[in-house]
Amino acid sequence: MDVVHKNEKEERGSLSPKSTMKKRLKKLIAAAISLLLVLGLAACGNAKDDGESTKAGQDKTTKVMNFGSTGYFAAETMDPANGWDGWYMTYDGTMETLFRLDESCSPVKFLAEDYENVDNLTWKITLRDDVTFQNGEKMTADAVKKCFERTYEVSDRAKEQIPVESIEADGQILTFHLQKENVTLINDLTDPLWSVYDSENSNFTDTLYATGPYLITDFEPFKETVVKKYEGYWGGEPKLDEAHLITINDTEALSMALQNGEIDMAVAMPTSAISTFQDNADYVVDAVTTSRGNRMYYNMDRPALKEEAVRQAISMCIDREGVAESIYNGMATPSYGIFPEFLPYGGTEGLDLTVTKYDPDGAKALLADAGWSDSNGNGTLDKDGVELELRAITFSSRKELGQFLELLQSELSGIGIKLTVDVMENTADVQASGDYDLDCETGVMVPTGNAQYFFNMMAVSGGSSNWSHYSNPKLDELAQTLEKTSDEGERTSLIRQMVQMILDDNALTIFNHQKMTNIYSKNVTGYRTHPSEYYLLDVNMDINK
Repeated sequence: MDVVHKNEKEERGSLSPKSTMKKRLKKLIAAAISLLLVLGLAACGNAKDDGESTKAGQDKTTKVMNFGSTGYFAAETMDPANGWDGWYMTYDGTMETLFRLDESCSPVKFLAEDYENVDNLTWKITLRDDVTFQNGEKMTADAVKKCFERTYEVSDRAKEQIPVESIEADGQILTFHLQKENVTLINDLTDPLWSVYDSENSNFTDTLYATGPYLITDFEPFKETVVKKYEGYWGGEPKLDEAHLITINDTEALSMALQNGEIDMAVAMPTSAISTFQDNADYVVDAVTTSRGNRMYYNMDRPALKEEAVRQAISMCIDREGVAESIYNGMATPSYGIFPEFLPYGGTEGLDLTVTKYDPDGAKALLADAGWSDSNGNGTLDKDGVELELRAITFSSRKELGQFLELLQSELSGIGIKLTVDVMENTADVQASGDYDLDCETGVMVPTGNAQYFFNMMAVSGGSSNWSHYSNPKLDELAQTLEKTSDEGERTSLIRQMVQMILDDNALTIFNHQKMTNIYSKNVTGYRTHPSEYYLLDVNMDINK
C-alpha cells in the first residue's frame, strides 16, 4: 500500500521520463544533505540526556524523538491528495482515515463510528462525534465531504480507486453514492489517500490541519518534517512534545546516526545494516512480515517462457530459504504461494504447490522431459536449434533484487540456462518494449487488505503491472465475480481458487515476503511495527532517556 518506493509501480505508479530526471537530481541533493545532516547532528554534542533535543536553542524539558529513513519521509508537498504524499504523512502522525487496518490487514473503524452497506452503490458512514481538526474545528460529515471532494478533484488515483457519483453530508452521517457497485469501500478508505483534513482552512503550503495526534510545524520537501503534539487530540494526549522525521538517503549515514544517538529510530532499515544492531541490548530490531512480495515475472510473450516447464524449472532453482537468510539477512519470509500467512486468505495450507523446495536436479529433469538438451555440448540447453538464453531485468534502488538475480544466474547456469542480468535505474522503458524474459520486482500486494488489488494489477489479462503478460480467462471471470462478492467466506474461496490457478500455471513467482524492519533505541516504548507498512508515530509512542 515498492519506496525505496521509487520504481515500484504496483505501489507508487510509473515514473515519467521528466519525473525520473527530477528524482535523480533530488537523490543527488538529498545524498549531500544526508551527509551534512549526520555531521551537523554529531556537532550538536550529546544533548540528548533526559529527553533533550539535539536541536540548538530548544527547551531542554521538551520531549523530542528523532526518526531517520532512506525513503519513508520523502514527501514532496504538504498536500495529502498529491501523489503518495498522504502515505508519508501517515507515518508522521498527522493524518488519519475513517477506517484503518488491524494486524491481519482487515479494516476496522477508526474516525468512523459505524457504517452500513445499503446496496453496494450506497454506503452510509457514521462519524465519531468527538474529533476535531488540529485548528480546533470539529470534524463533521460536511467537512469530510468537502475534504473527499477536493481529494477526488486533485487525485487521478482517487478516481481510479473509488467510482464516486456524489457524497452527501447530514450531521455526522456521510453517504457515498457510487457509479458502480463496490463491496470493498471500507478497505479502500483505509488508503492514506483518503485521509481526513480541513480542506477549507488548510493552504497545503505551510498549514495542514488534519485529525492526527501531531501537527506539522516545519516542512522541507524530501528532507525533513517537524511535528508537535496536538493537545486537543481525540484519542488522548500524545506522549511526545515534538518529533523530527529526517530523510537520510545513505544507508551507512543512517546506521551511523542511530549508533551515535542522533536519531532514536531508523525506519525501514535496509537489510545490509541490520546485523550491526542484532544481539545489541541497546537496540530493538522490530521486524514483521508484510504483504510486500519480492517476485519474478515470466514474460510469456517470449518463446521459451511460453513453456510452462521452463517457468517451473526456473522457480525450482530458487533457494527461497537461502535467499531469505543470506541476501535479506533473515528479514524476509520464504514463499511458495502468493499471499503471506498473516492475511485471512494467505498461506499455502490446502493449496497444491507446483514447487515445494529448492530442487535444481528436478528442474533439470523437467527440462529434459520437455525436450531441452545440450546437443552441441556448449553447456547451454537447446531445442529445435534455439538455445535457452534469457534476459532478466530489475532496478537498482533495491539492491537485494540484483543480488537475487546474480544468484539465480549461477543456479540456472548449472542446469543449462544462460541468463543475462541487467540492473537499471528504472525498468519502465524496457517493460514497455517487452525486451525482457524475467522481470524482478517488489511491492506491497494488498495495501488496503483487499486481494482484488493484486489480481487486477498483476494477474488479470491486461493488468497494468502484469509483466508476465499472463492471461487466463477463467481467472479473469473469477476476478470479476470477486468484485461483486461481499460475503467474506465466499471472497476467501474465490481468492484461493485464483491463487491456485496462478500456481498451476507458474504465472509468476513470489519468492519471499519482506519484513518491515524498524530499529530503535531500547528507550522507545509504546510501539511495534505494523504489517501494513502504514503506521508509525501515534499517540502512544514514547521515549524515556
